[in-house]
Amino acid sequence: MRTFRDMPIKQKLTVIIMSVTAAALVLTGLGIVISDSLLFRATMRRDISALAQIVADNSTAALAFDDPRAATETLASLKARPHLTAACIYLLNGAMFASYLRPGESGGCPAATQDQLRFTSSGLLIHRPVDLNGRRIGTLVMLYDLGEISEHIRLYAQAVLFVLLVSSAMAFLLSSRLRAIIAEPIAQLAQATTAVSETRDYSIRAQKLSDDELGKLADDFNEMLARIQSQDDELRKALLAQAAALQQTQEVRDSLRTTLASIGDAVMSTDAEGRVVFVNPVALKLLGMAEADVIGKHLDQVFHIVNEFSRAEVESPVTKVLREGRIVDLANHTILITQDGTEIPIADSGAPIRSQNGSVQGTVLVFRDVTARRRAEQTSVLLATVVESSDDAIFSKDLNGIVTSWNRGAERIFGFSADEIIGRSILAIFPDGQTEELADILECTRRGERIEHRETVRRTKAGELLNVSVTISPMQDPLGRIMGASAVSRDITDQVRAAERLARLNADLQRSNESLALNNQDLERFAFIASHDLQEPLRMITAYSQLLIGSYPGQFDKDATMFVGTIVEGTRRMRELLTDLLAYTEIRAGNEELAEVVDLNLVLDDVRQNLKAAIDESGAIVTNDILPKLRAYRGHFQPLFQNLIGNAIKYRGERPPRIHVSVQEEDGKLRFAVSDNGMGIEPSYHKQIFEVFKRLHGKKIPGTGVGLAICQRIVERYGGRIWVESQPEQGATFLFTLPNVAVHTAGEN
Repeated sequence: MRTFRDMPIKQKLTVIIMSVTAAALVLTGLGIVISDSLLFRATMRRDISALAQIVADNSTAALAFDDPRAATETLASLKARPHLTAACIYLLNGAMFASYLRPGESGGCPAATQDQLRFTSSGLLIHRPVDLNGRRIGTLVMLYDLGEISEHIRLYAQAVLFVLLVSSAMAFLLSSRLRAIIAEPIAQLAQATTAVSETRDYSIRAQKLSDDELGKLADDFNEMLARIQSQDDELRKALLAQAAALQQTQEVRDSLRTTLASIGDAVMSTDAEGRVVFVNPVALKLLGMAEADVIGKHLDQVFHIVNEFSRAEVESPVTKVLREGRIVDLANHTILITQDGTEIPIADSGAPIRSQNGSVQGTVLVFRDVTARRRAEQTSVLLATVVESSDDAIFSKDLNGIVTSWNRGAERIFGFSADEIIGRSILAIFPDGQTEELADILECTRRGERIEHRETVRRTKAGELLNVSVTISPMQDPLGRIMGASAVSRDITDQVRAAERLARLNADLQRSNESLALNNQDLERFAFIASHDLQEPLRMITAYSQLLIGSYPGQFDKDATMFVGTIVEGTRRMRELLTDLLAYTEIRAGNEELAEVVDLNLVLDDVRQNLKAAIDESGAIVTNDILPKLRAYRGHFQPLFQNLIGNAIKYRGERPPRIHVSVQEEDGKLRFAVSDNGMGIEPSYHKQIFEVFKRLHGKKIPGTGVGLAICQRIVERYGGRIWVESQPEQGATFLFTLPNVAVHTAGEN
């Protein structure tokens, strides 16, 4: 510094001027380099953005027609820009449609994200939409490296360095005043550039200090800033407008998708080629397919329809819409065949989707399952047929009693045709004086009450009164409001008259039964008295006949002795007959107070003892199963088994009798069987033998002909029945049943 102070003023001024000039020139050069760098970057952004827009516009047709080759050729034209490293076109679903990589470039295309234009470490990254008629159909992504900026900076630095050297030489010659005039505008311009770079505020302007080149530079710089500001404002507005349009489009699309997904009809949409681009859940359910299996396929591949009756293929409505460009409805009786072969009757229609210029760019198909409607129609037809074919009168009326429908059964019963009665009051079939009944019926209808099987009287067109059974039900409209009533009237005149006749017959029968009961009582009383009172005279006849023979021995010849024997035998048989007759009359209803637990095994032992003489004489063998204990009257079962076993011994064949008593439970009844190996019975006499006094062998075999009648009366006394199964010379089996409702097992055997 001392040496500098000691220099001459000229040198010092020169050093100062040169130092100042050098510093000013260096600062000016730096400012110029920085400004140019910024300007170049901005220019490059604008240039690359415009290039991206041009490429996006040129790719629209390729995307719209699904032509990856054309798109690739469009991208290949970018090889004229050596600093463009990669360019790719993506579909809306993120799939790559076409791409371009700079020769020798190993990296891939950047992924498609939101629309943007920004510098990254790899270079300038641009995302631009590919639109068709305002609708986005893809995304263009470009990557531009920063090599061009470096080259430009180097070139510009060399130029600035040359200018600095020249300026330094000139500054050495010029005075400090000229240096100041030049340095100040440059400093002002550098400051403006720095401010713009730091704040991104393009409203900043450089101050113009002169009209020379620096002033012009300031004007150009300010003009450039104005253009950048204008473009930035327009870009911001365009981005805002685009974002708003995209938002609105997305909202409309979401709203439409939600609406189509929530409606009850099946909806499918196709592009202009007939490929499915949208399908709602109802359509997927009817088709029996997943969305991934439908989207992108031609409609004919997933929507197969045939005629219900001819089974012929039906042309797809979408094909017809694309061909004719108008709304098309399917003919009736169309069947949709689903993926699993299920057949569903459907009704559908197709309509074109037109662009703003009126061209068809797709179709929409709406169809629905009409199975329920078909069934409802069939049910309605069936119900109408049933109503019309019913023999009952079925009609309806409103809340004022005006007839609204009238079937053929009503025409037949009441005589009014439908044309005569519809629109008239139902009072036409009411007898005089029954208006209150109609008022009561209408009031019940208004309250929603049902009237079932009310028996009343109605009048025919001819004035004849009929007994009818009426059922009346309220009818409601779709909103649930009662609008009238339906009535079913059945003609029960014949039933009522038959019931009256039956009541008269029942009364007559009751009187007859009472008279018959009195007669039976008198008859039984007479039989009991007669059989009891006749015993004494018979005993006297027998006794005096025997006394006559014994008192006068030898005084009677053989004929007299035979006559007396005949009298004694006749009186004996008469006593037996009266005894059996008395037993027969004693078996009647009642005597429940005498019921006891009866062991049939003991009863059978008593029967064997009573018949011991006949058993020993005939050599009979009587066997039995283990018989049950019954709650019954013992005095009934001893004569029952004794008559059956005694008859088996009496009507034996040449062999010694073999008699077996068995029992088994069958259909809730006890079935007894008394089997023998006797002479058997002709089938023609199987019923006659149970009649009183009916005998098959006359006097050859002793008997009264009352025994089996007694057996039948005993069995019928307990609610059972008795019969015989036999053939001549093959023995006989007498069977009888005792229902458990009358006879109960009293304990284990």
